[in-house]
Amino acid sequence: MDCKNAIFSQDMQEFFVQRAALLEELSMVYGFDCILPLDENYAVGYVNTGRVNSTTIGFPSVYSSVPRCYAIMEEAGDGTQQTSSAPVLEEMGIARLDRLPYLDLSGRGVIIGFIDTGIDYTHPVFKNPDGTSRITAIWDQNVEDGTPPQGFAYGVEYTGEQISQALESGDPQAVVPERDENGHGTFVAGVAAGNRDRESGFSGVAPFSDIMMVKLKPAKAYLKSLYKIPQDAVCFQETDMAWGLQYLMSKAAAMRRPLVVCMTLGTNSGGHSGRGILDSMINSAAERYHMCVVTSTGNESSYGLHYRSEGTGSEYEEVELRIGERERGFTMELWAESLNQYSVSVVSPTGELIRRIPDRRNHVQQMNFLFEDTRICVNYFMSEGRSGNQLILMRVMDPTAGIWRFQVYEDRSFGGGFDIWLPVHNFVTEDTYFLRADPYVTIADPGNASEPITVATYRVEDGSVALHSGRGFTRTGGRKPDVAAPGVSIYGPESGGGFGTKSGGGIASALTAGGCALFLEWAVVDKRQPQMRTQEIKRLLQGGAEREGLLTASRELGYGLVNFYGAFEELRIVAGS
Repeated sequence: MDCKNAIFSQDMQEFFVQRAALLEELSMVYGFDCILPLDENYAVGYVNTGRVNSTTIGFPSVYSSVPRCYAIMEEAGDGTQQTSSAPVLEEMGIARLDRLPYLDLSGRGVIIGFIDTGIDYTHPVFKNPDGTSRITAIWDQNVEDGTPPQGFAYGVEYTGEQISQALESGDPQAVVPERDENGHGTFVAGVAAGNRDRESGFSGVAPFSDIMMVKLKPAKAYLKSLYKIPQDAVCFQETDMAWGLQYLMSKAAAMRRPLVVCMTLGTNSGGHSGRGILDSMINSAAERYHMCVVTSTGNESSYGLHYRSEGTGSEYEEVELRIGERERGFTMELWAESLNQYSVSVVSPTGELIRRIPDRRNHVQQMNFLFEDTRICVNYFMSEGRSGNQLILMRVMDPTAGIWRFQVYEDRSFGGGFDIWLPVHNFVTEDTYFLRADPYVTIADPGNASEPITVATYRVEDGSVALHSGRGFTRTGGRKPDVAAPGVSIYGPESGGGFGTKSGGGIASALTAGGCALFLEWAVVDKRQPQMRTQEIKRLLQGGAEREGLLTASRELGYGLVNFYGAFEELRIVAGS
């Protein structure tokens, strides 16, 4: 089967595969209809749903091979309607840097790349003074009959020249039929890199950088069904994000330009230790010279979607979960250290008990309740492939509303307890949550990855952490977040024209990504420190952050509130030493 058709077909499932052999050999071993190389370590295989093991009522036996689903990290604001970018730029030290003429930093020569919902290329904040476009390229993954980017199998690519031609025409959409229906991609690209506009009072952080946008296609229906995500939810899949990352890096390399990658999406799937496949690819990208990768902590701390136990201390620990009236289903993941062993039983709101399921290797069992329509499929992974940790994955289908009690038995423990996560709040109803939730260890992936700059969100007005901002540390104790940036009621461009305000972790990461472009301009474009990369920029941001009263890394704000003037001061201190 043609791989392009497989990518779009709703009848084809896809899996990450480690490239331990030739692609032809992998295809024969796993029975893939087609297989595409992703990078030097991974490939993506496609197989017809009808040939996927029908006896598997839960997940495939290799959890990490299944693409995870990601949501937009955007929140409702606090009701404040901003009319200028000035307060945020002043707060972040960008305005103070701009007043230093000998630096003259605005992002020239640097590309900022986004993997998001698309971009309204006709918005004035993305145009040069002569009317041409500052957008270097758009890869729209949704188009089935277009010309894909070189080296990629699907979608359509529009070059900067084509976009400029569209802007010069009387009907831009007839030349480049691109829209950002959601608006999130337009907003984050704008606050990071939009033009200065005195009339509107708006300015992006790096207003002379170039922009690349990957417009993600929606996650396939079978993945939404597997994860029990509502079919109408705005949801993207990990394989498309991985292709998007590869695209941005390949384009920047071909143009011999430094690149900032801004990751604004997030998921609660995975062990919250930064060990997923996309996490690994992001870590590799962040280690490259002339690159910087910025991620978000997400917005999950205050929705009651994380449960933490230090250990049962008795026969079992009872985890109470409230399920709302409108909830149709969801997944729930229990993670524990590798030598620990847990098992579960379940009590429904009507008092029906499904006794403990034994913890056998890669065991799958479905719980069926006599007095309600609810089904719970339980997958035991005694040693999840990438982390070696225990994972109990529960898929809850057609749940009865009310208080459910999950009894977690500690069959063997060497300490460390366990964590349980529900999906991000975008994928469950607002009245589904743990009764004794823990707001910590709520950083959404890929924010738990070790190498990128992970940004928390705070309010400019009082410097306090935003209500929903994901909180550290990682499940395995990694010191995340790294810094915090403004992310509540931020002023920026809206798809379709004009300006408005948005909030959320994705906005904070975009503002930070714009500032990181200034560092790459100073270091790489101006040839002052050509080997600059993510780790050096992270160190400078942490050293120059505002951290009143902070003596060590904070679980809420990392090493403090990002200040780019302070980061350049830190650069002078480091150079002097």
